[in-house]
Amino acid sequence: MRSRSRSRPRPQAITPLPKLQLATVFAIKVLIPISSTQILPYVNEMMEKFGLSKGAGAGYYSGLVTSSFGIAQLLSMYYWGKLSDNIGRLPVILMGTIGVSITSALFGVSRTFPMMLLTRFLSGVFCGTTGAIHSVVGELSDETNASTAFPLYDICSAIGFAVGPLIGGTFANPAEQYPEWFNTPFFRAYPYLLPCLINALIAVVASILAVFILEETLPMKRKKQSVPSPPSELVAMDEEEEPAYPILPPLEPPKPPTVKSLLSIPVIRAICLSTGSLGFIAGSFNHVFVLMAYAPILDGGLALSPSQIGRLMFFMGTTSIFLKLSMPFLLRRFDHLTVFTVCTMIWPFTFALMPVLNAIRRGEQDPNPNVIENAWLWAGVRLVLVMSRVGTMVFSIVMILVRETAPGPASLGTTNGLTEFVQSGFGSLSSAVISSLFAVSASKHLVGGQLWVVFSILVSLCASGFAEGIRKHRNLQRLHPE
Repeated sequence: MRSRSRSRPRPQAITPLPKLQLATVFAIKVLIPISSTQILPYVNEMMEKFGLSKGAGAGYYSGLVTSSFGIAQLLSMYYWGKLSDNIGRLPVILMGTIGVSITSALFGVSRTFPMMLLTRFLSGVFCGTTGAIHSVVGELSDETNASTAFPLYDICSAIGFAVGPLIGGTFANPAEQYPEWFNTPFFRAYPYLLPCLINALIAVVASILAVFILEETLPMKRKKQSVPSPPSELVAMDEEEEPAYPILPPLEPPKPPTVKSLLSIPVIRAICLSTGSLGFIAGSFNHVFVLMAYAPILDGGLALSPSQIGRLMFFMGTTSIFLKLSMPFLLRRFDHLTVFTVCTMIWPFTFALMPVLNAIRRGEQDPNPNVIENAWLWAGVRLVLVMSRVGTMVFSIVMILVRETAPGPASLGTTNGLTEFVQSGFGSLSSAVISSLFAVSASKHLVGGQLWVVFSILVSLCASGFAEGIRKHRNLQRLHPE
């Protein structure tokens, strides 16, 4: 009995997390989802107001505008991550926050479709630094506290996702919503500038935090800063004196791996497939819910106002916060991939319930978006939103899997950049694809106007299959590390 008790491994002590540094990273992280989502409540109305399209057809243009942001992340994210592996995390993060502050303000004064596309594209480029931000969290944590650090970090996305639409819905059209303060020719000419200026101000605050509080975490940079200079008496040596031992050249820091070498690792490849499909699903839902909420009832929508949409998305974001607060407990109690699979399986049911909302709305007598007294409708909307947030809990686990399976510390930024690249790529495509399917379904009445629902369910089922691929390859990697 004694020998058995001695051979039993002791539980490893949990390393304390650097609270100030993590809090700073979390505050900076909030900027990214705010910049991504603050346009959602009003972007369809924006297309109508500037004469591009009306009704469900506005989804074509709003889908392109929102997709341009994601496409820019797709093109820049990997390179930001790789750059952070070479020059450090802090410079990359700072370049991103400054860029977002400028491009957000420019979007607010955009009145033509090309200008909207350009400014959102540039904003997406500067929001592509998430790989570097992820890496900071990975380098501030270890295997004993990662299950706490990453879910808490992911809560920042939920906070930004809640605050962003609330900013957009609350402060769009200020001349109409708050005429006593903003009924001026300037704000009537630029009805969407105010939420963009608030977004820019948040980016300025993030830049200040990065400059004055955040420390560099790239391992090679930290080593250079922490290695003391040798004593002068050891350095001083007669020029003619030969050293007792040969002086070896300094070791070169390991080079970050290439995309090809990363994708040759089966578990990394499986994570990319899963992350891509989930990014597509989550991006599709975020966009199609806003489009459905704004579209006329006869086009399959709910005919809600931008302020109502903003409040609903705020509810969705706050729900995500409360759900993700439970993640540390769940990840300590259950296997990571078990939670991952369960959360993935919620998506088909989420999309299947969405047409029911339009059916309930059609049954109402008063089509006025400000007069919605049907308790079943509001209950159904909130149920769908809660289910969608359960589905997005998978992204906390993806970050942990990347940290566990990356080839080494020097490759963490590149690996994070690659997975974010894939997720952003599929997510950026989702907006254009799902908005086009929604518009075609409504105009051509395909599959009863629900072709977009059938498509979304099929993609969700594929994502469930990819989750099993991660489990298979992770287990093989543990059995055969090399």
